[in-house]
Amino acid sequence: MRGRRIRKTNHPGQNLDSFLDILTNTVGVLMFIGLFLSLLAVEAGTIIRTPLRTETDKQGRFFEVRNNQIFYLSDPKLEEEIDQILITLPNCKTPEIPENIPSYLYSLYMQQIEEYDQCIKQRNIKLENFYYDNGNYLISFTNQGSLKYDANSSSQGEDSKQLKNENSNFINTLKQLNPEVNYLAFIVRPDSFEAFRVAREKAWSLGFEVGWEPISQDRVLVFGSGGRSIGVQ
Repeated sequence: MRGRRIRKTNHPGQNLDSFLDILTNTVGVLMFIGLFLSLLAVEAGTIIRTPLRTETDKQGRFFEVRNNQIFYLSDPKLEEEIDQILITLPNCKTPEIPENIPSYLYSLYMQQIEEYDQCIKQRNIKLENFYYDNGNYLISFTNQGSLKYDANSSSQGEDSKQLKNENSNFINTLKQLNPEVNYLAFIVRPDSFEAFRVAREKAWSLGFEVGWEPISQDRVLVFGSGGRSIGVQ
């Protein structure tokens, strides 16, 4: 007598590949977050956080940091030269032309306009002929009356190593300034943050407030006729 065959029941199987993928990705993300937080904890003692910009009544002294070297922009001799040329500029009074001009005064107003135009031309000629070379920069006026600083390619500033010297030109310049009256403003090129950080530390150690502003690598420095302001940070 043949034995009775037992029917096998095939239950549906469950594929866990998707669950394992999700679990693996989740563990990977948690590991990445852990490593990131560990790095932040290690660097926490050296990170200098930049506070928000604040206004100040102190007079700014400007420095440019390029090629990882620092250059002094504020030049008392330049300011004297500019004061001298401003004294010699003609005072061009803008003619007041009414909306309705009587016919018998037309020629008079035309004469005033021509005189004003000639005066402006004379002012521009004087400004265009102004040049000041302090070794690091050739400084001139633009057509809009702003000051343009063309850097001398052969000029040499002080790098981060020289800035650490207590007898550096930078330190000696700061010793001639007053932290109660002056603050320092740095214009920083992308290749020069190392020198900037050293200079800022030195400035802080001497009690100066510091502000800074990034500028693209090839942009020419132009100070507007109203001056330039970088708040302390």
